[in-house]
Amino acid sequence: MYHLLLLWLFLAFAACLNQPTRQDTRSSKQYRQRKVPTMALYTELPAHLQEVDVIVTGGGTSGNVLASRLSDAYPDLSILVIEAGPDNANNPNVTNPSLFRFNLAPDSTTSSAVLSHPEEQLAGRAIPVSSGAVLGGGSSVNALAYARGQASDFDAWNTKGWSADELLPFMKKLETYHGEDDLGTHGHSGPIEASFGKYVYEPLIDDFVTAVNETGYDKVSDIHNLKAINAVSPDFRYASPKDGKRQDTAHKYLHPRLHDNKHPNLNVLVGAQVSKVLFGNGPAKEAIGIEYRYNPKFQTANEADRSSVHSIKARKLVVVSAGVFGTPLILERSGLGDKKVLDAAGIKVTHELPGVGRKYHDHPAMSFVYKSKVAPADTVDSLFTGLRNLTELIQNDDPILSWTGIDAMAKIRPNTTEVTEFRDQYRAVWEREFAHVPTKPLILLALINGLLGDVDLLSPETAYFTISPFLVQPKSRGYVHITGPGIDDPVDFRTGFVSDSDDFDVLSHVWAYKRQREAARGMKFYDGEVASKHPPFPEGSGASLAKPLGEDLTYSAADDELIKTFVRERVGTISHGLGTCRMAPEREMGVVDASLNVYGTARLKIADMSIAPGNVSGNTMNTAVLIGEKAADIIIKELGSKCRSALGKGLGPEE
Repeated sequence: MYHLLLLWLFLAFAACLNQPTRQDTRSSKQYRQRKVPTMALYTELPAHLQEVDVIVTGGGTSGNVLASRLSDAYPDLSILVIEAGPDNANNPNVTNPSLFRFNLAPDSTTSSAVLSHPEEQLAGRAIPVSSGAVLGGGSSVNALAYARGQASDFDAWNTKGWSADELLPFMKKLETYHGEDDLGTHGHSGPIEASFGKYVYEPLIDDFVTAVNETGYDKVSDIHNLKAINAVSPDFRYASPKDGKRQDTAHKYLHPRLHDNKHPNLNVLVGAQVSKVLFGNGPAKEAIGIEYRYNPKFQTANEADRSSVHSIKARKLVVVSAGVFGTPLILERSGLGDKKVLDAAGIKVTHELPGVGRKYHDHPAMSFVYKSKVAPADTVDSLFTGLRNLTELIQNDDPILSWTGIDAMAKIRPNTTEVTEFRDQYRAVWEREFAHVPTKPLILLALINGLLGDVDLLSPETAYFTISPFLVQPKSRGYVHITGPGIDDPVDFRTGFVSDSDDFDVLSHVWAYKRQREAARGMKFYDGEVASKHPPFPEGSGASLAKPLGEDLTYSAADDELIKTFVRERVGTISHGLGTCRMAPEREMGVVDASLNVYGTARLKIADMSIAPGNVSGNTMNTAVLIGEKAADIIIKELGSKCRSALGKGLGPEE
């Protein structure tokens, strides 16, 4: 997933097989003119929606949840969701979990990528970080892995109303969890289902779980109970056990309401890019609407309004929900940000907020590939190598289409003895940030029955499995800023991966490499390392890839340096970015308060992963849905207590 530029090879394999794996792209003019019947989903805004009560800029993971819950609570409240990408309804590359890779190809119409500057600490590499560019956002295109943060993650946010105990009702509200729930932390009647879908290959799961357990970690039924640590378990995905389909927030929240004839107040405009928020002239700096254009990607070159700017008024509220990249860029184009950034971009300052675009962080990830004794037909790669007929699978709605190959996970951290072996700077960070929080993971290990991003290895004759460690509490930070007033102006972006001065992040990856490799060598299906996907240990090294099974691996200082270099040359993203508009006090580089209000403005909120003040020890989709649920609760209560008379007679929340 994070070797983005290689993923086109999946398309090449499909093309060679003459198998239609992409939804046919209608002409851009047809796209613009189409209005989906029987529901309020538009590609061109009708006249009666030039002014609404609430605008949600971004039909992504959080925004769809928020808009849907608001439409339930206030039937007389007119709501407009504006999404830059196309509709996702019944797109097979979205609905079928196995096909998620097609959404991440460089020429995809359902995702986009922001390219970082070349970064010295990453061996001069520029890192592309993808995000959803379709209704549903990341929830429509991600790898569907079910992974929640720890309770300690949310408590560390240190924000009233956002502790783990306060958020638990919303965690339960959003999901239907089809597994054991020994601690009572899961939901069982929510819109998002978590299960194995309709297909799973259990032998490799059992092998991995047993091997990790034998290296000293607990075997449990659920590592996502908010407490489990130094443990391994099979892992669910966001797929229904009934039909095997993806559980994105467009299909599970938005589309049902657009089709049920009970939510005439809910409207969606797709293919429209928001450039900025509009403010009134008064001293309160009230958000009064947004400015947008139609997305050129879905227009023909000769359309007159290709670059035309349009506006929509919001009577009550604007909520920016455009994601870790889109949200800070919209704010900066609106005059909210660091004065130096705004001045350089030619933007007049509305309110100086130096925290906008700062503190970007992610889950820096590696992938290590091993030869597997599993039959090639029993890997997820078999869908893309010709071993299975993908056209027939789609036509027959085969259960295997609900599989992603990401089948098990472990949450791990060094023990006390291991920590003492690190150098002083590392131990200082550990004592300050980890030692007093015993349930705080350092690394998540994910098992993939096949390849993840290393598609250069694809072959119908060879089977692989991949172990991907990703650092869930990195110290390094990056940034994202505008360089000009236009949507198409270049983005100033640095990931900051493994750039911390203490080398905490890169040394954590060195430790993770050793732990995952030990587990891999203990698996019955292990058939050796793929040399090009591992550090080049020299012949005679105690860590040599030729080391016979049964002999313990040993790593010299020189071997550790080889791993560090390999990490800097290969570490990438799994698109779990957050933190670019943090929920924190303004004096601490915060952008929003605990009620998601943007400092220095009125009637403007943010609701997406950009507000997260700290990282989460799991894939970010769950937290993004959670933020949508929490934001909806905040706004519903505010409307009920402050705005009822202004919004109209009898506008109390629906029971």
